[in-house]
Amino acid sequence: MTAMNTGAAAAAAAAAAAAAAEAPSTAMEQVACLPGHKLVLFSSEYFEAQGRHWQPQQASSSSQAAPGRPTLHLTIDSAEQLPAAEAVIAAIYGVPDAVRDLEQQQLVDVVVIADMLHAVAAAQQAEEALREAAKSEHGLSAATAEALAGLPAWPGCLLQLLRVIVQHASCCKLPAGADLAAIKAADSNSRMQRMLIAALGDLEAAWADPQLVKVMLIGLPLPAMQLLLSSDQLRLASEDTVLCTAQRYTCTRDTFGNEAAAKAALAQLVHAPHLSQFALSWAALAEPGASALLLSQQSSQLRSLLSQKLAAFAKQLTAAQHVKDAPASWALPPRQIVPLAGGVRLEWRLPVQQLKAACRDSFAKQKTKFVCSSKRSPPLGGLAWQLWVSARQEEGGTVVDLLAGPKGMPGGTYYTMDATVGWEERDWAIPCCCLLGDAVDGPFNAFGLAPMTAGGGWDEAAWAAAGLPTAGEMRLWLHVRSVG
Repeated sequence: MTAMNTGAAAAAAAAAAAAAAEAPSTAMEQVACLPGHKLVLFSSEYFEAQGRHWQPQQASSSSQAAPGRPTLHLTIDSAEQLPAAEAVIAAIYGVPDAVRDLEQQQLVDVVVIADMLHAVAAAQQAEEALREAAKSEHGLSAATAEALAGLPAWPGCLLQLLRVIVQHASCCKLPAGADLAAIKAADSNSRMQRMLIAALGDLEAAWADPQLVKVMLIGLPLPAMQLLLSSDQLRLASEDTVLCTAQRYTCTRDTFGNEAAAKAALAQLVHAPHLSQFALSWAALAEPGASALLLSQQSSQLRSLLSQKLAAFAKQLTAAQHVKDAPASWALPPRQIVPLAGGVRLEWRLPVQQLKAACRDSFAKQKTKFVCSSKRSPPLGGLAWQLWVSARQEEGGTVVDLLAGPKGMPGGTYYTMDATVGWEERDWAIPCCCLLGDAVDGPFNAFGLAPMTAGGGWDEAAWAAAGLPTAGEMRLWLHVRSVG
């Protein structure tokens, strides 16, 4: 196996395996040649991809490889990364403390190379060593912090490290009422903000991972969230996603006793002129008592802005013109917009036992019973979207509806959605009706069964005869393409 120095940044990890299948460019410099074993190295997809294109190579005068022996190539940025590359290979061979003698900054190289090779053990060793260093009295060195901040995107294995870094960062220890200028002044060389952008800056991708949202994004201290949402380097489908993120974050702050501070701080970071007309409408036209909404204190300015948009035939405004007392963020340009192809999706595995209980409860009490999905979709139009099943009474028995709608839509505002709901391979389009507030819609009596009277409102035989599951889970799904 040879380690090659490109003299330039390595290709992104997602394309590394494909790129590795090609012979190294003549512009590359060989910095090391190591013996290896196919049985071990092919545990890495990166190397295994090269093996599928193997051609026996004759050894050149500069190579130490035996004549005719196939060669694997590992591309690194520079010769300074060679110790990190050797440590990764050692970890692939099962060495338990392969990174023990490396400097902190070299551990960052280990993580990047290990992520490219899908070498889990090496990445874990390096991440654990970096995490322990971050927890220590002296913390991470400035060079290590700069190396982490300079990564264009963080491998997933580094997210636990980010939590530790945030906990120990001086800029993130400022009181909840600290303004953004003070937080940025305490963030040396903008390292904390750059780390947050590298790890969480693709907000659409973050929202697609519910665990990441719950554990990392929503769990950030307020100063860290201010650094993240104030950045013009955020990558998102629409400014609506910033609004949804800030709104969701603020709603969780009542547990920590600083909801008012979070609301005041984050409301100033939304570039309202770049909200979709849908998001701007529900934010501006919410009922006066909707004080929990992030932008409730800007309702007068939002209504003026909405009027401008409507007068301009819903074209995007470059700035809020002549809106009195508008926040400074309203004058800022759009962020890095990455169009969201195809809308948003949600999958819900509903326990059949829970549906049975709702049907029988509805039958016994002669009332409609709703069961709501425990998960939400990624945001669209500044709101998350959910699935419901309802068990209701019709003609003396229970029927089951499959419904969908927004989470947190303010009362007094209307919406429409272009969406489809489904079970397994069956799907139903939701009628494009004009709905009020948090009302939901969808196919009534979705599964086409006669009202169930047997079994106390749950006719298991009829349910099974229709090919529907009587135990385990039902895989229900929602696809919202657009809202308005």
